[in-house]
Amino acid sequence: MAQIIKIQDCISRYEQDPYHYMNQYIRLKKQRWQLLTEMAREKEERLFHNGGTASEDTDSPKKKKFSLKRKKETSDINNGIEADDQWFNGLEEDVDERLFARIPADRKELASFFKEHLYQFQLKWASSTISDISSLSREIKNDKILQILAQQLPDSYFIMYHPVLQVNQAAVELSIMILTPLEIYCISFLEGDKESAFIGSKDRFWKEKTVRGREKAVLNPSTELLRTGSILSRLLKGSEIELPVRKLIISRTSYIDYPEPPYGIEIYDRRQWHEWLARQQKNFAPIKNQELKAAKILLSYGVSESTRREEWLD
Repeated sequence: MAQIIKIQDCISRYEQDPYHYMNQYIRLKKQRWQLLTEMAREKEERLFHNGGTASEDTDSPKKKKFSLKRKKETSDINNGIEADDQWFNGLEEDVDERLFARIPADRKELASFFKEHLYQFQLKWASSTISDISSLSREIKNDKILQILAQQLPDSYFIMYHPVLQVNQAAVELSIMILTPLEIYCISFLEGDKESAFIGSKDRFWKEKTVRGREKAVLNPSTELLRTGSILSRLLKGSEIELPVRKLIISRTSYIDYPEPPYGIEIYDRRQWHEWLARQQKNFAPIKNQELKAAKILLSYGVSESTRREEWLD
């Protein structure tokens, strides 16, 4: 699963110490996956021995072995320290029967359960720190594109989802940026009606033609992409970072008819989307120093709107 390091103008833990959190994420993910696989194995054993019922005495030794050491939140806040396990609030307490009941015994289903569980905590990590918190809009919480990118791309990919950056004393919202070990993607997604067709042009607006013959006007995505690419190059200028910047227009659901797109812009519609995603999933390159450096520089320009947590107001 990719790491969400910035969402719009939300405060992010990565902004505080990107190197620490990027490495911590991978370590915690491995720990929690091991924990869940043990719990699934225990549940499978219960179902076998209890004739399809997973209930068991909550004080049994088997249950206690899943208990995690819980650091008191009050103590951490008073000391200004964030416990590693606080990212996984739902798993840091003793495992109760309600959580145990939700965990699928089937290994195939367990992976999906884990990804969803992990994604929800990624949203928290990308919108809060130990002292401050930002409000995620309903649109972001239900955003399928963000969820797909986070759950389908490798751990070594860093997602900046429409980040708001401070550029020349102005706050500017950019396209989706994905930092990888080998390159940086600037992406504009076109989400249209199923099997509709986007007709590309150099005009300010494109047309979307639906299968029922209706037409809609949509903003030309090339404009935002070219601006994002230009700003990205400017912010990284002089940093000795040599990651190629690629600009993509992607539609998962629709066709894109644009025979001659502007130079440097690649098109992937519903016919090529899965191929592009599959190529990214086969990228097993580890996190690179240049990628970390680029992320740190870009995050340093991040604009954050947040409020103080209640426990810090006294």
